[in-house]
Amino acid sequence: MGLASSADNIRFKGTGRAYYGAVGGSSYDDTGELEGLSFGVSQPTEKINSTRNASKAVILEAASELVPSLTYGMREWTNENLKNALLASGINTDNQAASYVFQDEIGAAADVDLVNDLYIDLGRLDLKITKLSGVITGSLEVDDNVTQSLSGATGKIAFVGSNYIELVNVVGTFVAGQQVYETLDTNHIVPTGIEVMADVIITNAAGTERRTQGIDYTLDVDYGLIRKLSTGAIIDTDLLSYDYPAVNRKYMWGGSAGIITRKIIVVTDKNDLGPRTRWTFHKVSFVLNGDFPIIGGDGASILQVTSTVLWDATQPSGQEYYKTEIIG
Repeated sequence: MGLASSADNIRFKGTGRAYYGAVGGSSYDDTGELEGLSFGVSQPTEKINSTRNASKAVILEAASELVPSLTYGMREWTNENLKNALLASGINTDNQAASYVFQDEIGAAADVDLVNDLYIDLGRLDLKITKLSGVITGSLEVDDNVTQSLSGATGKIAFVGSNYIELVNVVGTFVAGQQVYETLDTNHIVPTGIEVMADVIITNAAGTERRTQGIDYTLDVDYGLIRKLSTGAIIDTDLLSYDYPAVNRKYMWGGSAGIITRKIIVVTDKNDLGPRTRWTFHKVSFVLNGDFPIIGGDGASILQVTSTVLWDATQPSGQEYYKTEIIG
């Protein structure tokens, strides 16, 4: 056989897509972008040596097992990709509904005791408060419910400062220049400044003293972690208030499935160099392999996955492992 012509499309560059579904099924999910996908086969052999002379020559070599495998890096953190790669038994929903906390004792809010210079978990995400700055007319007090005259926005006062009030349970959008009142034209503030702040409101039990972020406490508002500073003034009976929005949240217990098996179809891009191919792996077992950078990775985090192609007894004889199609 002579050398192939350079015009022949026999050189492979390597782009394509991968899909997975239930073993024996007919519907598939898309893995999305992959950091490469490699197919490998190992087949250990057993050698039988002659016992008739000192050379102990090999007179027979027999294959002991065939172990095909798929190795790839997942770029896309979809729920199903993570479920398969992390060997989770299911995806659970624990959505956060929008609501607020008003004057909970700070330790009781997390059902734990405060510990100096250590964080406690409030169990809420994306904490915030609303501050309205302006001249106060009449009397505004903690626990007053206020309404803005034209916008209709409402809130509950959690702290009253010098020429400002701080609100939780905010519904609607406050705007500058409109009266925000407890009693129209009598007890009100006309805000000249409106801030939605990444903070919480912590006061003493009487509500007259406001604790200060960075002096009395530090806060991870994104994940609801708060730390009492030993150098600050917070005590266990201080009162805590904040708003939190609706957040979609799902979780899974990694490793709980033990082994996950899927049917995997890999197709090459028909517009790329090389022969157009389709690979069908009837039964693939997912195995975690390698590091998954969560923090400190260089660029996108890639979840490395090694999958073992299993023998599928439901397939016809001789077709139990995989099928390779060369198209065109």
